[in-house]
Amino acid sequence: MKLSSTLALFASTIGLTAASKPVDFTAAHKVSGGNVKSLLRSSRRIGGDQRRLDQEDEFSFLRDYRLKYVMCVDDYQVYGEDAYEYGAVVYRLCPMTDVETTSQFGCTDEEAYGDYVVGINTFTMAIAEHEQQEAEQNGGNYNAQYYNGEEFELQEYAECREAEMEQNENDNQNDEGRRLEGNQQGYFIGPKCIDVVNAKGKVIATDIALELFTDEMCSTPSSTSWYELTGMTIPYSTGMDMYQKAVTCGGYNENGEYEIAEICQRLLEEPSYRCDATYSGGCEEIESLEADLKASESKMSGGMIFLIVIIVLAVLGLGVWFFMKQKSKKEALLGGGGGTSA
Repeated sequence: MKLSSTLALFASTIGLTAASKPVDFTAAHKVSGGNVKSLLRSSRRIGGDQRRLDQEDEFSFLRDYRLKYVMCVDDYQVYGEDAYEYGAVVYRLCPMTDVETTSQFGCTDEEAYGDYVVGINTFTMAIAEHEQQEAEQNGGNYNAQYYNGEEFELQEYAECREAEMEQNENDNQNDEGRRLEGNQQGYFIGPKCIDVVNAKGKVIATDIALELFTDEMCSTPSSTSWYELTGMTIPYSTGMDMYQKAVTCGGYNENGEYEIAEICQRLLEEPSYRCDATYSGGCEEIESLEADLKASESKMSGGMIFLIVIIVLAVLGLGVWFFMKQKSKKEALLGGGGGTSA
């Protein structure tokens, strides 16, 4: 009886030790399956020196990466910190490089450390806080937008929040439809996924914008615009240009100390779905979200290759035609010079 009690105590002690061990984000676990294997990341290639650093700081490997926004998925629910969020953001950790790419993914599957998904509110809040920190460090937010003469605080509406902004002070119209006072309809402002369209009307990316909603979960867009209510537009209503941005995870702070950006740590710690060398449980879900974008980029890539082939063939054909024409002229001249005069 004493022996079994001792063994049970020993087993529970091991269990508690394992449970209290922090997650090692650089650990490599081999996963089977063709699709999943293609998403396993370069974290397996971290060298011995990097592993030694990671023993001191589990996020130190992030110094070699940047956080790349990939896409925003509308009408997709994920559970955030304490509630469901109506929209999801896919992002990727790509290695630092000077090589330019037009892909929304920022790097290939083989180059990336991993792909992750969080709710749209969680991601927008993380971006807002990061830009605020950058502004404080650099002495001003160059990406700031203004509302009614004052700098707009994106953090205030990164999560769904009841609209409390005042009517335009310069708007002297008394139209009741442009007033919030006395209106029984509640309005809320929060982030929403939008399509980015080029001059030809083609969707080239997705972005995050602030929009007016009629429910406290920010799941039902309002049929009445904010301009109709206040005479002004909501800041960031046309988008935050996230599809053009990537956050460098390592850098120096105002004290000259090298540190890992808080946003990279935060978004790596508790994503709703993750697919990297430390955890592959979210690979299939992420792969399904990325499928359309990957197919679209593959089609565009195939179209570019086809166009290049056509151009090369056209150039070769023109070269052959020019060569044959010159040859014909030369033969004609030789034939004319070889005849006898009367």
